[in-house]
Amino acid sequence: MLLFESAQFDGIMKKISEFNAGLLSDMKSLSLTDLELSRLDAIVKILKDASHYHCSKFADADVVLLLKILKSWPLSMMFPVIDILRMIILHPDGATLLHKLIENGNDILMETFKRATAAPAQAANLLTMIRAITNLFKHSYFSNWLQSHYSEILDALSSCRSLFNKNAHLSYATLLLNYAVLLAEIKDKEGQAQVLSAALEIAEDGNQDGDSRFRALVAIGSLMLDGLVKSIAIDLDVQSVANDAKASMESKIVEVGADIELIIKEA
Repeated sequence: MLLFESAQFDGIMKKISEFNAGLLSDMKSLSLTDLELSRLDAIVKILKDASHYHCSKFADADVVLLLKILKSWPLSMMFPVIDILRMIILHPDGATLLHKLIENGNDILMETFKRATAAPAQAANLLTMIRAITNLFKHSYFSNWLQSHYSEILDALSSCRSLFNKNAHLSYATLLLNYAVLLAEIKDKEGQAQVLSAALEIAEDGNQDGDSRFRALVAIGSLMLDGLVKSIAIDLDVQSVANDAKASMESKIVEVGADIELIIKEA
C-alpha cells in the first residue's frame, strides 16, 4: 500500500497559530487556549520523533482536542489540523485511539470527510483529507471502515475533482490504487467496479500528470488481473486506454499499457 508519510510540521503549527490568532480577534469562542496550543505542540513533538513510534503514546485528551477543532473551526482553517490527523493515523498508538473512537460510535474520520467535501469544498481540505484516508490502508483494522465507506468516499471525491490540483490528483490516484488492492483481496465486485470507473476517468484524461495516470493505470491492471471486473473493463473500452498508454512518452506508462493489453488478450 502507498502512503503519505512526510509532513512539514513546523509549517503546520505556524499555520494553526496564525489561524488561532485570527479567531481570537473574530470568533473568540472557537479559539484555542494557550494550554490547548501547547497540547498540540506536544502531539506534533511525538509525531516528529518517528524512531520512537513503537513506544510513544497519546492521551485520550489529545484525540478529543483534535476532534473539537475539526468539528468547530471554519472550513477554511481545517486543512493543517487534517494534516495532523493524517500523521496520527500513521502512528500505531494514534491509529489505535482513532479506531477505538470510531468503534464507540464517534466517527471523527467520516465526520471530517463530510465537512471537507461538502460544498463549497476547499482545495487544501480535499488534498489533506484524501491523504489522511489513504494512510488508513497502513492498518488492517481499518479495512472494514474503508470497505463500508468506499462508495460515499469515491462519489464525493469524484464530484470535487474539478477543484483538484496536481498533488490532489496524484493523491486521489494513490487512494484508488490502494482501494483496488483491498477490494480485489476481499473480492468485493461492486467496489472494484466503482474504483475501475474512477481510475479509467483519470487514465483517459489527457491533461493528467504522468504519475497520476501511471497509478490509475496500475489500479486498472490490478483490478483486471486480481479482481472480478476484467469483462467490465473490456466493455468500457479499456483497450483504447491501453493504446493511449502505449503511445506515451513515459516508459513506465508504456509498460503498464502493454501489461493491460496482455491481460485483455488473455480474456
